[in-house]
Amino acid sequence: MNHKSAWILSLGLVVAALVFGVFFYGARQTDQTIRVVGYSTQDFEANIVKWSFTFSETVPTGNITNGYKNMNDKLQTLKKIWNDLAISYEDFNIQPITVRKMYGQYGKIEGDILEQNIFIISKELDAIENLAINPVDFTKEGLAFEYSNMQYFSTDLPDIKMKLLGAATENAIERANEIAKSTGSKVKEITSARTGVFQITEPYSTEVSDYGMYQTSTRKKSIRVTVTCTFTIK
Repeated sequence: MNHKSAWILSLGLVVAALVFGVFFYGARQTDQTIRVVGYSTQDFEANIVKWSFTFSETVPTGNITNGYKNMNDKLQTLKKIWNDLAISYEDFNIQPITVRKMYGQYGKIEGDILEQNIFIISKELDAIENLAINPVDFTKEGLAFEYSNMQYFSTDLPDIKMKLLGAATENAIERANEIAKSTGSKVKEITSARTGVFQITEPYSTEVSDYGMYQTSTRKKSIRVTVTCTFTIK
């Protein structure tokens, strides 16, 4: 091998070493990250209730006209009672009457069942709860509900969610600092953050869902969320 070839070979080895060194250094730099999951939770109370209920009327075959009249009388009675109670509402929604056949022995049609669904949305939670749990104001006027259900919501939920996301991110930063400190490093900056789904459940519930949850059956609720953050360290 002549001197020129040896020089070229040496130069190639030096360049290769430099390229490898730069690549290795870059790879090590890329690896200097940590991923941390931050967590935040808060208890809160709903400020809106949706009360849904149904009343019905059963009439013999051929008496559906009387059935409609009786249903209208019940509706007017309901409205009067509500006005007398003076409970304010955001929405009072009355659905059209539905009719289904009533079958007796051997599948014989014996009459018709008329049903009407109504829901009321109100911010007066205590008053609505008292009515739903003890509907004496309606029953003494001959109104009996076939179905009754309450759902609770909060108009403050958007603000609560924003607050929780900030708290979960701060929690992730605190955890990242503790991890870095234990290895003699320091957190430099956050490079990415991914928000998990919100889990809104009854207090002290351990129930979760991959798609998130919004439990509406209780007035008091607990909301929690996670934020997955990636940090560079030095």
